[in-house]
Amino acid sequence: MASYKLNIARIRGLPSASAVLDALNDFGVPEDEEFGVLNASGTSTAVMATVIRRTRQAVQQLDNETHELTCAGVEKVTALPLAAVPGKELLELYAGSPAGIEQIGVFFSGSLALPTVVEAVEVDVPAAIESLTQQKKFQLVTVRVSDFAHNSFMIGPYAPKFQDTRHGMDFIEKYLAGVTSATVKFVGPTGRVTLTVAPNACFRYSCHEDDTPNVQALLRGLAGM
Repeated sequence: MASYKLNIARIRGLPSASAVLDALNDFGVPEDEEFGVLNASGTSTAVMATVIRRTRQAVQQLDNETHELTCAGVEKVTALPLAAVPGKELLELYAGSPAGIEQIGVFFSGSLALPTVVEAVEVDVPAAIESLTQQKKFQLVTVRVSDFAHNSFMIGPYAPKFQDTRHGMDFIEKYLAGVTSATVKFVGPTGRVTLTVAPNACFRYSCHEDDTPNVQALLRGLAGM
């Protein structure tokens, strides 16, 4: 099984897929820009691309002659593989964290000068888990809550693992307002799927490669997209 990420957001104001594709291809990889486009392709309704973001990081080095520490700037390049479906106002990022969604928003509105606004998509984790119970051989593995009170002297994040799914569902019901993420397992068309659900529509999952389209479609449904 391979591991994947799917970060979902809503993007408003995109022109047609062909216009977005033209803008991406025209932008290319400028030497003096923070962002660049390694590749881009599309259909009549969707656009796929790999955007890169350059940043400078300070790295300490040792001068062997003086035995002094020096500081040098090193360029770091981050790849941001994405897809956009203008007709559905859908933006997907297949790597990184929620911060990557924000960076893509800056790229579209700033570098490409498109009239776009990127909005976060919220996922109701307990409701998502309830929906996922319909999957074949569903198993609730772990649940993370923000304010678990062990006693009057101890309160904080807690992420228990469950051997019995029913116990896990009871735990969710008891700490409904504080649930921040959950990990589940179920069986897809080809094999086992392990999925972590978070409230910001940033999903992590592992599955057989052939099951990826089915899992992604399921996650879009959980995100209401």
